[in-house]
Amino acid sequence: MTNTAARLSAWAWHLIPANPIIVRVVQGAARRPRHLWMRFAYLAVLFLVILVGAFNVSATASLADLAKQSSATFKMASIAQLVLMCFLAPVFTAGAITQERDAQTFNILLATPLSNAQIVFGSLLSRLYFVVVLLLAGLPIFFVTMIYGGVTATQIAGSFAIAGGTAVLTGSLAIAVSMIRVGTRRTIFSFYLVIGLYLLAVYGLGIWKHTWIPEAPVSAAGDKMSWLAPFHPFLALDVALNRIQAPAFGALGGHSTAAKYVLAYPQTTYVVLTLILSFLLTVLSMFFVRRGALEGETSFLSDLLDRLRRRPLGERTQKPRRVWKNPIAWREAATRATAASKGVVRYAIIGGGVCAAVLVLLQYHTGLSVAATRLWLAGIIMVEFGIILLVATNTAATAITKERESQAMDLLLATPLLAKDLVWGKLRGLVSFTLPPLCVPVGSLLLFGMYDFFKGAKVPVVSLEVWLELGVLMVAYAAFACMLGLHFSLRINQTVKAVMVSVGVMALICLGSFGLAEGIIGSVDAGGAFLAAFTPFSAIYVLVNPATLFNDNAKDLAANLGAVRGFAFVGSSIAAAIVYGIVAGMYKSMVRNFDMIVRKQSGQ
Repeated sequence: MTNTAARLSAWAWHLIPANPIIVRVVQGAARRPRHLWMRFAYLAVLFLVILVGAFNVSATASLADLAKQSSATFKMASIAQLVLMCFLAPVFTAGAITQERDAQTFNILLATPLSNAQIVFGSLLSRLYFVVVLLLAGLPIFFVTMIYGGVTATQIAGSFAIAGGTAVLTGSLAIAVSMIRVGTRRTIFSFYLVIGLYLLAVYGLGIWKHTWIPEAPVSAAGDKMSWLAPFHPFLALDVALNRIQAPAFGALGGHSTAAKYVLAYPQTTYVVLTLILSFLLTVLSMFFVRRGALEGETSFLSDLLDRLRRRPLGERTQKPRRVWKNPIAWREAATRATAASKGVVRYAIIGGGVCAAVLVLLQYHTGLSVAATRLWLAGIIMVEFGIILLVATNTAATAITKERESQAMDLLLATPLLAKDLVWGKLRGLVSFTLPPLCVPVGSLLLFGMYDFFKGAKVPVVSLEVWLELGVLMVAYAAFACMLGLHFSLRINQTVKAVMVSVGVMALICLGSFGLAEGIIGSVDAGGAFLAAFTPFSAIYVLVNPATLFNDNAKDLAANLGAVRGFAFVGSSIAAAIVYGIVAGMYKSMVRNFDMIVRKQSGQ
């Protein structure tokens, strides 16, 4: 019995505390400046959110007003923290395997005496260590919101528990995906896309009144808790922050005992479920650790499929294709569009966007109010554009690194093409790749505008010129995303690292600009339409739903509609010109330094 206990203790000790992977990553990576700057950026975002909330406090506010504003600021910071956790946890954990694969050290790791459990738990916990450090580093910022009251320690603990559970779950899921696929260049991108779609789709269902629990009390905004709250982090966070009230345990008489606990305590249920699911995913990953080493071996099934896929004997021809004047631009646009993963994503964006716009139009035709239609339309377009920016940034971040890793860059440098031809071809091809998906939100706006025009609606959902304004802005911001991804793809050798940095910087720019715009736009009435154009998502939200400038007051909007439309047109024109100027400046800088950076990286 003593020997068994000693063996179990030694096994547990080497599984987590003395795990060589944890010790190596924590001691080595923790000293890198990159992690220091990442912690600084995380704290800067939280501090910026708190600072924006402080701007809305009046100098003559009473203690009750200060408490209300402190509570509102805490809610904004909690939401920002949860968004960052959903983004940062997969960055650390999914890169654990993909970086080993890119460095050709994963097979060496499999040859060591480490067990499958040690590899999985070591890869997961060593990366989650940095996530936990980020959470603890932001704790003092949240304590600041307790100074004026309105925020309790229980709310802070609930917010951190939900954020921590989400980080553990996304990290475990990222490790499972990386282990099963043994890490690929598209692992992080595909994972982000699936997680983002889940969060958006389930949250949309959660605010749909048909999913509300009848026994739940009505909130001040007229909402009720959805039965999806225990399975979604942001819906559970709404309950933890007391924005939505959960039904009382005794009021759920028609449910089983287990269902009563789940619906009465959704935030606790969510944390428990995430930990259980994380453990199951981690155990599942253990069975795929060394399976990837056998990928090159053939089996009866693989041989049979290879035989079925063979073409009949005879002459094999290929349809000729017309190449553009710049072959690099044609290659980027054609190959990206026909690639399996990118093609599926692009068609999914186009098909999903068209279906969503048609459904909202049908609802509007059958009696949905103008205000509700604007909210749904703005939300759908923001989701579509967010996915398009993510795809554009991810695709651009691999545009040059893939040439370097496939040894094709040396061939390109040996051609008569100059640096400006290579960079311009990459940029033009990437922008051409994003244009078809961008036509969906622009076409949706045009569809609603034409419908109201021929219907003769007194209060249209959107003005006729909004599709043109947002179309120009979306192309400009998409070009900036492509240029940003190309910039990091040139300067960073590894594909995974280039994708992580590019997507991270783009996310910080969008979130930071949206947070600043929300704190300023609402205080300038009609002039907010001018300022909103300078941030991508604020532009969509304000131009599609201008009533938000006047606290959803339809009369004030009708009285100032002409001024709003004028400010929106001028602001969109100036913002688009500035963004195009930034893209042109980044292009010239990249062309000027292209040869020096490429030759330096190739060791010449």
